[in-house]
Amino acid sequence: MLKRGYFLLAMIMIGAFSLLSAQTKFLTVESNHSTIGFRIPISNGITLVTGKFTDFDLELSLVDGDWTKSSAEFTIQATSINTGIADRDEHLRSPDFFEVEKYPSITFVSEEIRAIDSTHFEATGTFSMHGISKTISLPFEVLGQDGNTIGIQIRTLLNRIDYGVGANFKHTSLPNFLAKEIEVEINFWTKRDKRKSD
Repeated sequence: MLKRGYFLLAMIMIGAFSLLSAQTKFLTVESNHSTIGFRIPISNGITLVTGKFTDFDLELSLVDGDWTKSSAEFTIQATSINTGIADRDEHLRSPDFFEVEKYPSITFVSEEIRAIDSTHFEATGTFSMHGISKTISLPFEVLGQDGNTIGIQIRTLLNRIDYGVGANFKHTSLPNFLAKEIEVEINFWTKRDKRKSD
């Protein structure tokens, strides 16, 4: 009985030591070197509209340098949409599209990260936009790392209709003026998150 007690105590101490020895890097985005961009075909695919969001945040907890133990969350301020034409941007902020006064943020919160190979991963989690939340998987690539500086690249497609963005928009003369699928191009450059201690 006494030996069993010592064994259990030893196991508890080993578990506690393992938790204490885990190294977690708390990282955020270096906005001057990061971009959240998109492209959408218009006029039945004749041309493209490109744009970006200029106000966003990232909270990345990298545990033991192991992405599969880690978690990430990013938030985009929808009002920061910028396609280079002020009138168009105001229309995109309106109830016809993003309805930013009612739905100011676009978010993704990871629930699981799995490795595909040494540099390619897939984050599965909850993506919320325009008041609608869905579970999606975001493929990403780690382009390189130097201490707290990590280059992360995401390329994916989102169907805007799934989130009610522009679902009822009708062009005055062209049917199917806007494509349903949006090409999303994200590049994050990270730095230490001074809001948290590691």
